Amino acid sequence: MKVLLIQSYLGMAETPVYPIGLACLKAELHDCDVRVFDPNLPMHGSVSPYEMLSAVLADFCPQVVGISLRNIDSTNKRKVVFYFTEFVRLLRFVKTRTQAVIVVGGAGFSMFAEVIMKACPEIDFGVFLEGEKTFHELVRHLQSPEAVKSLYYRKYGEIRFTGPGEPFGFEALPDPDMTVVRLPAYLPFADSIGIETKRGCPFQCIYCPYGFLNGKSYRLKDPARIVDQLEYLAKTCGLTQFTFTDSIFNIPVDHAEAILRKLVDRRLTLQWSAWFHERELDETFIQLAIEAGCTKFIFSPDGFSDPALAALGKKLSKTDILRGFHLMAKTSGCEISYNFFKNPPKQSLSAFLALIGFCLKAKWKMGRRVHFEFNSLRVEPHTVLYDMAVAEGIVKREDDVLHPVYYTQRRTKYIEHLFNLALRFAGK
Repeated sequence: MKVLLIQSYLGMAETPVYPIGLACLKAELHDCDVRVFDPNLPMHGSVSPYEMLSAVLADFCPQVVGISLRNIDSTNKRKVVFYFTEFVRLLRFVKTRTQAVIVVGGAGFSMFAEVIMKACPEIDFGVFLEGEKTFHELVRHLQSPEAVKSLYYRKYGEIRFTGPGEPFGFEALPDPDMTVVRLPAYLPFADSIGIETKRGCPFQCIYCPYGFLNGKSYRLKDPARIVDQLEYLAKTCGLTQFTFTDSIFNIPVDHAEAILRKLVDRRLTLQWSAWFHERELDETFIQLAIEAGCTKFIFSPDGFSDPALAALGKKLSKTDILRGFHLMAKTSGCEISYNFFKNPPKQSLSAFLALIGFCLKAKWKMGRRVHFEFNSLRVEPHTVLYDMAVAEGIVKREDDVLHPVYYTQRRTKYIEHLFNLALRFAGK
């Protein structure tokens, strides 16, 4: 069976991100002839991604084309880019140039599965949630899709769903096959190459769909396997820098520490970044992470007052944020990044002013080492925020929110405007 896997095209609006999801699919398809195409990589000469894709389709003649829809839109930008438009264009382009079965999956698809199946008749099958086992089973049962769990398919003009599949442990999966796309092509782009240490997230942040997508409890990968994979990629593929894709790297702490100690023991000269939770940080852990190659600590407190943090479901206090800041201020040789929402629930003028003061203090103490992102709250389905938006009349229950809708607290809406003016002035 010939299978072509395609990363959804972002129209050059973002830097390329290594297609880790497609690498995971490839690792399961050991009995197929598989190629992977990422239209987001720079093409040689003046060739467009669509010209290159047309050549790949003509040369390879796949029987199955799998398209990973990773993102619907650029949720963290002041000027939003709606990637779904480009996805539809890509889908129709493929449909007119091949007789292959078209399968769509990925986080972006799973968030809006039924809406996308209805909107895009070009899709033959939709893989819901984690795709490794579902996609492999589908390739083996194309004539009897009703036997494959976690699958959307069409029959007699209707869209049908086979029901959720059985949960499986992370250890049941092979390591992603990261040889299918040239790894060095992604090295010039910061935080492009992702490495998973776990799936799932027990936190209940009101805006976040991770629990829906990957489960609400951690499924951990053995630390030795993780470091084995990194060592292999460094020696055979030229890996020099990467990011841990976990929603939070340093929880559970013992799992993270085991990974760090093995990285130190192997003496791998790799540089990496990860998302950290301030509550579980201490000086010993930070120094161990730096020794193991961490060059960028990313934090997402999102709010800067205890009422806002509680309303966001963060399991974090302002004291935790400040304690983490003081710990990071003692470091050297690494970058620190903070993500905040402009106008979250329970925002206040005093909290806004305190946040501005915090940012100025951080810049004064750490200079160019510290960075800030100020985002709007994208309303996504399968989240508490979606229910809040319905209750407050921002969206209607029948709205699919495929096109971006944002939550901002109404009584302090002027704060969001102030942030946007400041970001525009800064050229962001």
